[in-house]
Amino acid sequence: MNTASATRAPRWLAQVAVLVAVLVAMLTLVPVSASATEMLGADDPAFTQALQDWLADDEEAALTAFSGLAQNGNLAARFLLGVIDRTPALQGAYLAHLPRDQRLRVMRAPGGISGRNWLTLAADLPLVAAYVDLWDIEAGPDIVARFNELGETRAAREALIVLAAREHPALSRVEPDQADTDVLYLLWQGADPERRAQIENLIPVAHPQRLLIGERIDARELDIWLATDGAAAPIAALCNAACPDAGETCRGAAYRALNSHNALLTLGTPSEALVSQADFLASPRGRGTVMRRILLATAMRGRLAMLEYVRGHSDCLADALQAEHQRFLPRIPSVSPTD
Repeated sequence: MNTASATRAPRWLAQVAVLVAVLVAMLTLVPVSASATEMLGADDPAFTQALQDWLADDEEAALTAFSGLAQNGNLAARFLLGVIDRTPALQGAYLAHLPRDQRLRVMRAPGGISGRNWLTLAADLPLVAAYVDLWDIEAGPDIVARFNELGETRAAREALIVLAAREHPALSRVEPDQADTDVLYLLWQGADPERRAQIENLIPVAHPQRLLIGERIDARELDIWLATDGAAAPIAALCNAACPDAGETCRGAAYRALNSHNALLTLGTPSEALVSQADFLASPRGRGTVMRRILLATAMRGRLAMLEYVRGHSDCLADALQAEHQRFLPRIPSVSPTD
């Protein structure tokens, strides 16, 4: 009996081994969804803490941590550092005051004279691949669909803005009734009269896009849009925090100081896969990004005049912008920042 058991056991173990091998082979053939791999490394506790530090505007702690994670292969950290490096509005005062050599060590991968943007080493991420393709001059409207499929509404709008700036001929074949309602004006710009009429009928009556196609809207309608439309959330979130008792005057002044409807539509989270638009805009880093973009809309020599204009409409917004402006002024030993 013991002899029989001894001869059967190896066969049983062999059968189990074969079954396990088959199951492993089957599992390796199952495709992994893009959403499961898109931000590989985002669930690392060190990355989660660094992201929270960044949203709290503790740039030194956050960027130092992201840099170490990126060097160790964390793709989420590589993505975020790469996007921050390419987007001035996402860069805070700590980064602005770093000497060039330190900045390059923190923000970029080694290589070349000025280092390499980390996005070049994160091309396996679907979102990074979409950005890389967008930077190709041959990119077409399909890139907008790719961003939308990834759940990146802000990036999809940015892509359409880029294509419109390039006057891409394929935009004339995009069906207006299937496009994002907030960016229909981009399809209107190069359209023939018949297509323009079709697009105008799709644009909401009180939408500020009508200002961009030569029409007028009432100032009260503009404020309703700024206060309620998701596309205007960057301004609404800033004013809710900086001027809770003077939202209407703040929103109008911020929109005019930003001086770019395109810029408003592209402000926000680097990626919905990392942090939602609402959470990003509610954070100190999110609000700082909006103020930074408003400040960058005016050259330094005209910035004081812009701040005076804002103050004429909203003292609280002017105070917030002034404080943000001073954070970026050059630091001279023993001298306090001035206007």
